[in-house]
Amino acid sequence: MEVLGTQELSNSFMRYNSNNLIFKFLVISFFVLFVNFSLLAQQLNELKEKKKQIEKDIDNITGLITKTEKESTTSLTNIKLTKKRIDLKNSLLKQIDNETDEVKSKIQIRKNTIDSLVTRINFIKEEYKRIIIYSQHSSFKNNLLLQIFSAKDFNQAYKRLKFYQQVLSYKQQIVEQYKKNIKQIKNETVLLNDNVNQLTRKQIEKEKEVNELKKDEINYKRKIEVLSQKKKQLLSDLEDQKRVTTKLNEEIRKLIAEEARKELENQKKSKGNSVSILSLSNNFKDNIGKFNLPVQNGIITGVYGESFHPILKEVKIKNNGIDITISSNCQVNSIFKGEVRKIIRIPGSNLAILVRHGNYLSVYSNLSVVNVAVGQEINSYQKLGEINLQKGEETAILHFELWNENKTEDPLKWFQK
Repeated sequence: MEVLGTQELSNSFMRYNSNNLIFKFLVISFFVLFVNFSLLAQQLNELKEKKKQIEKDIDNITGLITKTEKESTTSLTNIKLTKKRIDLKNSLLKQIDNETDEVKSKIQIRKNTIDSLVTRINFIKEEYKRIIIYSQHSSFKNNLLLQIFSAKDFNQAYKRLKFYQQVLSYKQQIVEQYKKNIKQIKNETVLLNDNVNQLTRKQIEKEKEVNELKKDEINYKRKIEVLSQKKKQLLSDLEDQKRVTTKLNEEIRKLIAEEARKELENQKKSKGNSVSILSLSNNFKDNIGKFNLPVQNGIITGVYGESFHPILKEVKIKNNGIDITISSNCQVNSIFKGEVRKIIRIPGSNLAILVRHGNYLSVYSNLSVVNVAVGQEINSYQKLGEINLQKGEETAILHFELWNENKTEDPLKWFQK
């Protein structure tokens, strides 16, 4: 019976260690794939949350459109809302595309994972085959005794015994690894099929949304054409709106100028008051991008700055703030703590409240009811008043402005996205 020499024993140890290193490399590769998959799963969850918010906004706008159509199927507010819904649906399609890309990436990672596992299984099979052949060739158990008894000394006999123990242990490890990888392949295959089905659903969802978007765009063009025929009425309405806006702006500028004069006097009289105002201003400024809208479930239908009229393309409209359309009696809240400085009534615009937050002032226009008094200190998101729908109305608009002393600011950059 052939007895293994020292060199063959050494080679066997080297093969054993080399095999372990290969296994470690494969394990590390599998771990990297797992980390990538975890990151993709997190990104997909974030995309789902964004998509859910867009869908919620679309549902809200759809409700508002339905209500404005009861008043007039071609009102300016209705057209703005329809355009807003079109924009949101385009955003929704982008989110669906992003989710689709993420699912495709997950599919590719799962395929790579399965390929990696198959490579490991093939390697395991070869290793197991080699050990079986080696055991049969060397009459493994009997050869073990010969190797031990033919050793030069106790130390060599111990090393040979240890080697055979390692071979047996390695054989058992290979069997366990094989079972484990087969199970992983089955699990990954099930998940891969789920991802493929998910991809199919995304493609069907996108097709449905594209068809609905086309209907909205056709409906929007029809409304534009109908309203374009009422140019005289639109110009008249625009002039009325300009008079209200101009009057409101004049009153606000007067009030702000008066406020600036009073604050300058207060600062001269009391340094402590100056520090308080500065502190409040800094706190207000630190919350940029964090404020909530002053009303719940409102849709922004008018943005800050200059823009062309949606129908009268030659006419530019300037907005010092934003317009928020609501569909029911609505509570109006202060966006930040401060002090009520003025309550004014503007013909055609109901009531307006001016709240000072240090050097900043917020203006809430078109309120039906006021629940605060001049000089009253208020907290963040405290109720200021209400907008009540008039008889026959289905929607109303809150006009909101934000001033940094005598300069207007774009409110949208101050609110949460």
